[in-house]
Amino acid sequence: MHSFTELNKILKEFRLSGVANNFSEIAKNSEKEKHTYEQYLSCLVDKELATRRLNRTKRLLMGAKIPLIKTVQELNFSTIDGISRRQWDELATGSFVEQKTNLVFFGSFGVGKTHLATSLLVHFCEHGIPCLFTTTHKIIQEMLVAKEKLVLNQFFKKLDKFDVILFDELGYIPQSEEGGNLFFQLISDRAERKSIIITTNLTFSEWGKVFSNKLSTAAAIERVIHRSKVYNIKGPSKRKPEFINKEIDPT
Repeated sequence: MHSFTELNKILKEFRLSGVANNFSEIAKNSEKEKHTYEQYLSCLVDKELATRRLNRTKRLLMGAKIPLIKTVQELNFSTIDGISRRQWDELATGSFVEQKTNLVFFGSFGVGKTHLATSLLVHFCEHGIPCLFTTTHKIIQEMLVAKEKLVLNQFFKKLDKFDVILFDELGYIPQSEEGGNLFFQLISDRAERKSIIITTNLTFSEWGKVFSNKLSTAAAIERVIHRSKVYNIKGPSKRKPEFINKEIDPT
């Protein structure tokens, strides 16, 4: 018979860390509660599943590169016009991801577009869906570097592992024609294969202010609109001091 230390080591070699970390405590509790062997095994399996799901979530959140974790519980839908909690819950089912469609959150500064989008990414990571957070400007700069190094195809392949990519802050920084063309190439590459989420303060007709190539801009907009849900988010800016104070002080 193996000692506690030996058994713990063997279980970890089998990558059963949930069982390894809990079998002794569960055994004591099962003996106290007079559980059957099947009940004891069931408790061990539950612990192992919970551990694996937690580790998977941690791994996916790390891979998603979300700069600041935001959850739906932190959103106050009573101050947001353009999307309801029911609609968020519908998006959270992941049906639009399964259908390879897109989301666009449009609205002025500070109304919660990024929070809404980020909360979906966090939720998807918790449910095993690989996601990536990036600003539009950052991804364009990375593509320009990849193109210069002649590894653009490899860069696109790396992005392909993500079922959802959030392009945040489209419209905040003007882009070069080459950068815009690369961004639209990426949109075309993912069209009807993978989902994207875009947050922007610009209407589709205003995208030309950021991307100078009118033809590629029009083509990209058509790609996005063709299979997307667009939410026009309105409400008080979450960055205004008076709103923040109101949120903190219920009186």
